[in-house]
Amino acid sequence: MASCWICPTSSEGADGMKYTEQEREILNSWPTVTEEDLVRMNDMFQHYLFFRRVNTLGLMTIDLRASCCGHRETRPVLPRTETPEHRDLLDHLRHKEVWTCPWCGRKVTVINLSKAGKRKSLAQRELTVLLHTRGDALYADALALRKDYEDDASLTARPTAWCSSGYRFTRGEVMQVDHQWDYQNPYITYERDKLGRRKLVQEPFKLGCISYYQHESYSIANRDALEVHPFFRYCGFFHHWQYRPGGARGYAFRFSDFISYLTAYAIYPRQVEMLVKSGMYRPIADLIFDRKKNAAAMCWEEPDPRKSFGLNKRELSWFMGVQPPLDVLAVRNYVHRHWGKRWDMAFCYDFYNLWGAHQTPMEVLRFLNRYHLDPDRFLRYIDGVFIQNEEYYATLFEVYRDYIDAAYQLGYCMEHSKVLWPEQLYTAHDKLTAELAARYTEPQGKRVAADGKSRKEKYEFELDGLRIIFPLTAQAIKREGKALDHCVGGHAERHIRGVLTILFLRRSEAAGVPYVTIEMNGNQIKQIHGYHNDTMPGSPKPREVHKEFLDTWLRWLRAGSKRNEDGTPKLPQRAVRKKQGVGAA
Repeated sequence: MASCWICPTSSEGADGMKYTEQEREILNSWPTVTEEDLVRMNDMFQHYLFFRRVNTLGLMTIDLRASCCGHRETRPVLPRTETPEHRDLLDHLRHKEVWTCPWCGRKVTVINLSKAGKRKSLAQRELTVLLHTRGDALYADALALRKDYEDDASLTARPTAWCSSGYRFTRGEVMQVDHQWDYQNPYITYERDKLGRRKLVQEPFKLGCISYYQHESYSIANRDALEVHPFFRYCGFFHHWQYRPGGARGYAFRFSDFISYLTAYAIYPRQVEMLVKSGMYRPIADLIFDRKKNAAAMCWEEPDPRKSFGLNKRELSWFMGVQPPLDVLAVRNYVHRHWGKRWDMAFCYDFYNLWGAHQTPMEVLRFLNRYHLDPDRFLRYIDGVFIQNEEYYATLFEVYRDYIDAAYQLGYCMEHSKVLWPEQLYTAHDKLTAELAARYTEPQGKRVAADGKSRKEKYEFELDGLRIIFPLTAQAIKREGKALDHCVGGHAERHIRGVLTILFLRRSEAAGVPYVTIEMNGNQIKQIHGYHNDTMPGSPKPREVHKEFLDTWLRWLRAGSKRNEDGTPKLPQRAVRKKQGVGAA
């Protein structure tokens, strides 16, 4: 079974795919799968020793077939002349017994062909990447291997192989030959000089549809080709990359990132080797999985690590030893670029950790840059506010950001120190945000009030000691949610805007005490819940307890919410069907 590429003799394939002379030469001289490769790949499959007893005119014989080494033999069963070796073989010929192949020593499972039927359950499929070297290039063939045992010839046959895609790795260039869609005219893509956002060379074995797919994992055959290659032997995939946090630590049999890793190493050899040997795995993982280059922290195109990270020798030594997140470098570079300051690496790390999980340091710095605020002055100010309030720094930043945004929108002088650095941050924040809210809500106040009045007349209802109340403010809904321990408070703003409707069901004698909350969709009840969403043991279901009241209210709603002159609801009359007896006139 050969894996050489079939290439058109002309420069253009049958489907219009054009190849250069160099590409056609590479395709036609691609390394083939050797017998040694087939033997090696055959060991990826489970091995069997098949046997069948045959009685021919009173002479008993045994047909033996070994899938591991391809041994085929027919032995007569003659008790008077059998050897100890033959007797031992006969003793182990029991269906599904695990044994050792007597000819090659591999572990096998004994299968009685008389009991195995068509043997469809024994068929097996394996995915592997086969490595070869030729000159200064490393070749990788992504092969889909299959073995079945449906006929006598296939019992000892080598696996059949179909090539999904092939890869040719050289320094500075990676070539992918994709056969998945057209085997006769493969699609060729390259990665050269640098890696972009789009992955032109991808992992093999796509699984899924054209709009969404993933890549299946695979084994790697003939690893020695990688170990002896003068260039790729230093890539560190098996000796370093597998020992990253969360890696296989040398125990993996299948991989899903080998091609991507070799692609990154072929384009950035010194950078990948330096990072993986120093244990800095995150930049490599970002590059090979997401094509994220962390441009704010490093330059992948620069082979010198000091120039790549923008650090001197002492700073690089600290960085390699501590191994902080790359955002620490991004902080340092951003401050230097926009304020001309060189913060110490340890100080940048402290600044990174200052904001916890709620804020990113880059978000803080971008805010300061937008309003031309000095970061050192900002940190001194936040330290003072922290002493006064003892809040998290992320919370203090959010309060300060809201205050500055409000001051800018209200037209305050953004160069005055008393505006930028108020003595009482929380007091100034509440004052300016209230002033801003009043400015924006005043034009909408009349419209909201008129809309609330009409909705109030539509929904409010009282009967038999129960009352439906329409809340006019968001605070009333939030208080309801807090009192009844459910999430209705999150719907307050949408209720005010008319996106949905929240109603309160109260007892008439205690109209101010929260009891049941209702969410409406037009004239239909979407959900109705009491305390803790009625999940407490023994909690009654409001829809069942007040079914008669709710049905009457809904009929009134569907009838147009009509009222009497005194404002009380005008209940619709139910239609009564009169039954007529048999023979009635």
